[in-house]
Amino acid sequence: MFRALLSYCTRLILLVLFLTAILLMACKHRVVSVEQVDKMIKEQVPIGSDQQQVRAFIDSLKIDSLKIDRFDMHKATPEACMGHDDQKKVAELGDRIAMYTGAFIRHSQTDMLSSDNITIIFYLDKGGKLIGYTVHEMGSD
Repeated sequence: MFRALLSYCTRLILLVLFLTAILLMACKHRVVSVEQVDKMIKEQVPIGSDQQQVRAFIDSLKIDSLKIDRFDMHKATPEACMGHDDQKKVAELGDRIAMYTGAFIRHSQTDMLSSDNITIIFYLDKGGKLIGYTVHEMGSD
């Protein structure tokens, strides 16, 4: 009798743990996606836009109630660009990159245990024209 009760309790605990895990995974909430941000950029600041248009886009960026950190314009050096998320894009644009700026959208997707953030980096040439950008989502705990 005791063994049957122990076996029943073990199964019940496993079932509760399994259902809890499913519930935690199902509670994701996405506010904005990389694809949506990419579409906004393509429509509002296409390649060739000037530095003021890029700055205006970043300054006016608002997505629901999400916190958005905005970066200043920085001079591009090989050391500065080395830490960027998309090294393929940096290599593609090469020494045409004269400066860069961007924004960090916090909590673009959240669940019970973590949240994801979207990073946008704009690359400009010597004339202050947009020559490329990257949009990436990364998780944080």
